[in-house]
Amino acid sequence: MENILCNMIKINRGNDVLVLDKVKKYGWEGLTFPGGHVEKVESITESVIREAKEETNLDIENIKYVGMISWYDIDNNDRIVGFLYETDDFSGELVKENVEGTLEFIDYEELKNMDGHSDSMDEIFAIYDGKYSEIVLYYEDNKCVKRECYR
Repeated sequence: MENILCNMIKINRGNDVLVLDKVKKYGWEGLTFPGGHVEKVESITESVIREAKEETNLDIENIKYVGMISWYDIDNNDRIVGFLYETDDFSGELVKENVEGTLEFIDYEELKNMDGHSDSMDEIFAIYDGKYSEIVLYYEDNKCVKRECYR
């Protein structure tokens, strides 16, 4: 069994949020928020700050933990745990494009209604909107077969 820790940061600017249109990465293609893996030698918070800088060139502060989402692969007993954060406190010059894809600010409500989201974004939106604090998705044969939501 392998446990992989990752993070995601929703960077708010008024009603807009910073969106990454990701062009690669195993089911994460499409519209998503910046984020990535937690390195073995860093805290979750440090990983969020590092990933935001690497992917956006922005320096973020006063980040707030919002919730978590887990993907459990029944076939190989692996689990990915994603810690979700947000902030509206950032500085620096945004890069419009990186190796992951393109970045732009989009109205949050419009984003939720757009086509082309990355995998599990509807669940991630539900956590960011305060409907749940944790969601666990169970996969078998690369299909979601069970969903547990916790408040």
